[in-house]
Amino acid sequence: MAVNVVAIDGPAASGKSSAARLLAEALPGSVYVNTGSMYRAVAWKARRLGLDPKNPDPEKLASLLESTSMRFVPTPEGRELEVDGLLPGDELRTEEISAGASAVATIPAVREKLVQWQREMAEGNRIVMEGRDIGTVVFPDAKYKFFLTASPEERARRRLIQDGGNPSEEEIARVAAEIAARDKADSSRAVAPLRRAEDAVLIDNTGMTLAETVELLCEKIRRKVVLPYRVPYADTDQMGVVYYANYFEYFERFRNELLRACGYPYRVLEQEGIAMPVIEAVCRYKASARYDDELDITGFFAEASGVKVKIVCRIYRAGQLLVEGHTVHACVDMKTGRPTRPPRFVRDLLEPEN
Repeated sequence: MAVNVVAIDGPAASGKSSAARLLAEALPGSVYVNTGSMYRAVAWKARRLGLDPKNPDPEKLASLLESTSMRFVPTPEGRELEVDGLLPGDELRTEEISAGASAVATIPAVREKLVQWQREMAEGNRIVMEGRDIGTVVFPDAKYKFFLTASPEERARRRLIQDGGNPSEEEIARVAAEIAARDKADSSRAVAPLRRAEDAVLIDNTGMTLAETVELLCEKIRRKVVLPYRVPYADTDQMGVVYYANYFEYFERFRNELLRACGYPYRVLEQEGIAMPVIEAVCRYKASARYDDELDITGFFAEASGVKVKIVCRIYRAGQLLVEGHTVHACVDMKTGRPTRPPRFVRDLLEPEN
């Protein structure tokens, strides 16, 4: 698992760039990487060399990249993308370069080269990287994945305000239609289409401020518990796949780590006189795990009502959901043997299932 990566994907104007930049500032030792600016830089350099970035020649672009260097460097205004020792700055944000970036991003050789560079940026660094395929293609094994979105109308309003205008309803409707069309094109393209990774947390920030969005991202990161597990040979059956009943043991391993991360391992709960026996266990199998697979087991408290606690568990391999399920526990007073309310810390940590 790429534990040093926070991957943020989402459609255009969803606020992911601003949120990712501020999130990197909030996470000590983190570096913000805007992958969109890298594709803009390819279009920028192509235009400087006399090529048409909106109608790119794949072979010429591939050759161009062989003699290109990119890195993010600190500047008084923040981290900026340096291309061949130059700082394009606002030149990357023009409408022409934006259109060119969309065109060059469809070329497999360009994406392959930039994905290589993006992965290299994570070596030895903790990075917050945003784009359209970070959690699905660039870092499918990222520990933290988010898919940030908002309604087309909200995104249109933000874009128009950002450009310094006081938009009318007609302007918002027009730009919202353009954004919706862009969403459809990005989601249906053949190369690295825009889509939410199976293990990405969906955040619809319609009606949220930027500060509220960043705080929610920080909270999700603080709360997330992931148990890495490499499948031993003993867990597999004659068909070479993990025996179906073993997943319930994996659920138990994760519950132990979840409670420990909350400061309430089973031993502490028992000292406080609370037992949490399992009264229901559900497991849905989507794909098989095999010997030596590296699994990521995660989950959360989903419900705490009456005397019951529901814990959701999901098991992934390189971002692919293999198994999902849950256990329901009855909270019992160990002295009297009678049902009791769930501990307060569980009620404080509930998360919706999505």
